[in-house]
Amino acid sequence: MECGCRCMSCGGTDLESHRTGPVEEDGYYDRHHTCRGCGAHFDHLEGRIDGECGCKRG
Repeated sequence: MECGCRCMSCGGTDLESHRTGPVEEDGYYDRHHTCRGCGAHFDHLEGRIDGECGCKRG
């Protein structure tokens, strides 16, 4: 599944993504992004920037 997310900190598109929840019937799943440009960590569609990597949550 592709998403069109941009970094919430710098606006970059070079993101490393990790699934953090189950895959739903429609193919959607929650994911955590890490920006390769500035190092910001944030959750897909949550609107929250984390101080540390949240890849292990969920």
